[in-house]
Amino acid sequence: MVKLTLIQGDALKVLKHLPSESVDLVITDPPYNISQENKKITRKYLSSKMHKRNSDIILDFGNWDKMDEIEYKLFTEMWFKEIARILKKKSWFFSFFSKERIGYFTDPIDGLFEKYGFKTRTIITWCKSNPTPSFRKVNFLSSTEFIVVGSKGKCKVKNFLQQKEMKNYYITPNSSSWQETNHPTEKPMELIKWIIKICSNKGDTVLDPFLGSGTTIKACLELNRNCIGIEINPEYVKVTKKRLNWSSSLGDVKFEFYTEEEFLKKVSEDES
Repeated sequence: MVKLTLIQGDALKVLKHLPSESVDLVITDPPYNISQENKKITRKYLSSKMHKRNSDIILDFGNWDKMDEIEYKLFTEMWFKEIARILKKKSWFFSFFSKERIGYFTDPIDGLFEKYGFKTRTIITWCKSNPTPSFRKVNFLSSTEFIVVGSKGKCKVKNFLQQKEMKNYYITPNSSSWQETNHPTEKPMELIKWIIKICSNKGDTVLDPFLGSGTTIKACLELNRNCIGIEINPEYVKVTKKRLNWSSSLGDVKFEFYTEEEFLKKVSEDES
């Protein structure tokens, strides 16, 4: 049976109550701390599913994405410290992360991997084969994002694919070709599935503490992995439920949904 657990709440509060060494893989996309307040950005192209063109928008991903540098570094360590506890030994961690701050994890002296007993494995570059055009022509096109990869101790990947599939880059078109939701940073399903296939087995449990629009949990459903997803925004929780036909009859699948309060109450009752 595949078990899918969706928790609507603050990851910093929920993670503290997940059991130690209880998940087999972590894939996540935390806030990048790049929201721009009171500054209009002209985006020349947006997904047709968002029904916008040449519109002025404000990039605003919520209060979690508006910290000063010290606050953001502390925030990152707070959630990663819990990940380090929850993840099983010899298991893998993947996080999309801003290129300017990858050193938070990989710095050989004071990076989080070094501090919490992780081994830096690689940086995966997600290459967008048709990046959004730049009409100002002042810089290179923004056509990549980065995934920092570590493991809890030394270990091998669980499922080494063919050599041609194991390169540390992945190429897809931009979101206009696959985006299912209006989430501003939805990631491609095929990329998430690629990671899951390599670093977990059927029946393993995958954790995504910043679930967003639910791509990780949907990928787990389709690949027969258990998943725990945490998302603070109730609107994106609704999006996730819609994408998965939540609680519908899908055969051998167990759906569990908790608000933060319900989850903490359940934990308290289980411990008493």
